[in-house]
Amino acid sequence: MQAFIDENTVRGIMVVAAVADPSALDEARRTLTALRLKGQERIHFKSERDTRRRAICSALVTLDIHVRVYHAAKLPPKIGRPRCLEALVGDLAELPLSRLVLEQDDSTVKSDRRILFEATGKHGLRDRLTYHHLRAKQEPMLWIPDAVAWCLAKGGEWPARVRPLIGRTMTVE
Repeated sequence: MQAFIDENTVRGIMVVAAVADPSALDEARRTLTALRLKGQERIHFKSERDTRRRAICSALVTLDIHVRVYHAAKLPPKIGRPRCLEALVGDLAELPLSRLVLEQDDSTVKSDRRILFEATGKHGLRDRLTYHHLRAKQEPMLWIPDAVAWCLAKGGEWPARVRPLIGRTMTVE
C-alpha cells in the first residue's frame, strides 16, 4: 500500500492521506491526469470553479482508494502538524504500507523527515516504510488529499461529495 499526503490549515491543521494498493495507482493516475484542463500542470482545488470541483469529486469517488483524515482543529499548525503526522504513521502501521508521499512544502521538509524518522522507529516501520516529498505536479495522487482537505474545510455541500472516500477520521490533540 502507498499513502499520499496533503494538508489544509483553514480550520486548524488537517492532514489527509489517500491510501491505495499499488495495483490501483495506474488507473487512478490516468483518471486524474485526464481531469486536468489544457495547460494545467496539476489539479489544485482552491483554483478550480465549482462546476469543475463537482466533476472532479464525482470522478474521485469512483477510484479504488480510501482516505484517512487527521484533524488537529484546536492546535496551532506548528504543533498540530507533527502530531497529525505521528498519528498518521501509527494509524497506518496496521496496513502493509511501504511508501508515504507528502506534498513538498520546503518550509516543512526538514521537520517532516525528523518526525517521520521518529514515528517509523516508534512503530517498527523503519525497515519497510519509505517517505518522500514531491511537488503536486510530479504526482497526480497528491491531488486527491488536496481535494478532500479542501472539501472538508470548505463545508456546505462539499464534505458530502468526498465522504464516500473517507474510511477514518481521527481527532488529534
